[in-house]
Amino acid sequence: MSSNLQQQAFQAIRKQIIYAEIEPGSKISEKALEDALHIGRTPIREALIQLRNQELVYTVPQSGTYVSKIDIETASHASFSRKLLEKAVLVECSARMTEKAGQVLENVIEDTRIAAENRDLRKFFHLDNVFHKTCFDIAGKAEVWEWLESFSTHLDRFRWLRLNVSELRWERIIEEHEQLLQAIMKQKLNEVSFLSSMHLHMIIEEQDKIIQTFPDFFTQGSKIQ
Repeated sequence: MSSNLQQQAFQAIRKQIIYAEIEPGSKISEKALEDALHIGRTPIREALIQLRNQELVYTVPQSGTYVSKIDIETASHASFSRKLLEKAVLVECSARMTEKAGQVLENVIEDTRIAAENRDLRKFFHLDNVFHKTCFDIAGKAEVWEWLESFSTHLDRFRWLRLNVSELRWERIIEEHEQLLQAIMKQKLNEVSFLSSMHLHMIIEEQDKIIQTFPDFFTQGSKIQ
């Protein structure tokens, strides 16, 4: 039971960090987390240890625990790994595509469009992930997606902030998902590979605007490559 509570606390606090509900650099209140999550102090503290091991929080002696700023270098490594793996996975997804699987992806895109129209930021962010996860599932690479997800928290934090920059269109993500799906369904493998690279390159193109909008949320360091 304690282990389950720890994982509940870990996932809940991790989401708060990704969604910048607890802003990068800000101090964490264990009491506030207990009250908000209705979970006792021990699971909260164990979850914070787990988050510290993933470098999402850090402790200052005689001061407290703080949310780490977004590490550009770590996000860059995650982006690089995802770019290499996802290109191959989407080609495999295309090779294994069925009409039923294609309909599932079309439904995800339609739900994403509705979320965009409603400006439902969390729903949109979730469905963006669902589109890619579903492609990994179709390709028989669900475990690879889980590994990438566990490794990509700093990248996910960056992607979340992207949705909060008014100049950056949400519709671009939908349009690129649609283009990818069309190429996947038609099994145009070279086009799938190219579109996958271009889609994942988006964050590189847009990073300056994101960093300029949230300058205090990032560590000093190299850009995403």
